[in-house]
Amino acid sequence: MLAGALDSLLRPGLPVRIPDAVYVEATRVHDAPGAEQIVEWINAHLDHVQIVPTDIGIDQQRRIEEGRAIRGLGELAAVEVLERFLRTESTAEALLLFEDSDIEKRRAIVDERVSLISTGDFLRELEAAGLIQSADYVLDQAAVQGRNVERQRRAAEDPAMRQRLREQLASTRPTVSGQDGA
Repeated sequence: MLAGALDSLLRPGLPVRIPDAVYVEATRVHDAPGAEQIVEWINAHLDHVQIVPTDIGIDQQRRIEEGRAIRGLGELAAVEVLERFLRTESTAEALLLFEDSDIEKRRAIVDERVSLISTGDFLRELEAAGLIQSADYVLDQAAVQGRNVERQRRAAEDPAMRQRLREQLASTRPTVSGQDGA
């Protein structure tokens, strides 16, 4: 998040797992906007945030070394992490936060125990739960940093995703209720 609001990811009190390919996409160009902040944020929150290695990440590294394209590998790595997690945890549920609408097209690949939610809807639900002060403020800050946030400003067409997050936030609320808004 280019809005300086990475701590919003911690507000629900749930562990944050970042596929290695997503991490590389976000940080491999060290002077890219937000790359250094992402690295620093992860290092500051190693007790709650984990980079998860994937087979896709290994392929990504090979492609980078060979000068080949790596577009879309972050999404594939996210699906790989989810499939592995859900296979080993029979009662687990997961939340997949996305900005790229391509991930929505992969819904058939992802288990029904996974809620797909856009960054904008995630922020709106955090605001509704009183965990951040303003979703619009975070999106405005991202826009100032050059991000196109127009898609994130629109609510999802599938309200079931937001409802599942709302239920997760309600169940974790007591553990995070003392935190200030972002």
